[in-house]
Amino acid sequence: MPAPPPNRAVSEILALRWEDMDLAAARPTQTICGTLVFVKGQGFFRQPWTKSDAGWRMVVLPRFAVGMIMARKLVAADNPHDAIFASRRGTWLSPNDVRRQWREARADADLAWVTPHTFRKTVATLIKEETDTKSAAAQLGHSSEEVTATYYIGQARPSPGRLGHP
Repeated sequence: MPAPPPNRAVSEILALRWEDMDLAAARPTQTICGTLVFVKGQGFFRQPWTKSDAGWRMVVLPRFAVGMIMARKLVAADNPHDAIFASRRGTWLSPNDVRRQWREARADADLAWVTPHTFRKTVATLIKEETDTKSAAAQLGHSSEEVTATYYIGQARPSPGRLGHP
């Protein structure tokens, strides 16, 4: 079985810009249309394309996410990149720093198992349950439903405490 695709979720999230959102629409959307990359000697910059053609996508935002994003917009400082998630200095955040901070935050809460990949798997599973695998693959930016089904959609398993009980 091939290895799962590399995790690009953090680099995609940190590359989000306010101009790529439409929060006023009847169905608010976010266009995923770039990723952060590191260039030695220059630092981080946003490349205006995704890892693959399927990675460029427009996703509908759930109501709770729109509320959180609007609250963030009210307190966010302007930055030259129009980044939703910018550093205090207005620069792009480092994906490695964000991953490190996430590891530290979850260590004290006994949540070491929760990773950005966990969130992607949860989203894929919920979308598949509500619609289909094709929709889940589109949301995650996969060109193949097979990748989504193999690595992202959770399979129901019986609880050990309920085995043998009606």
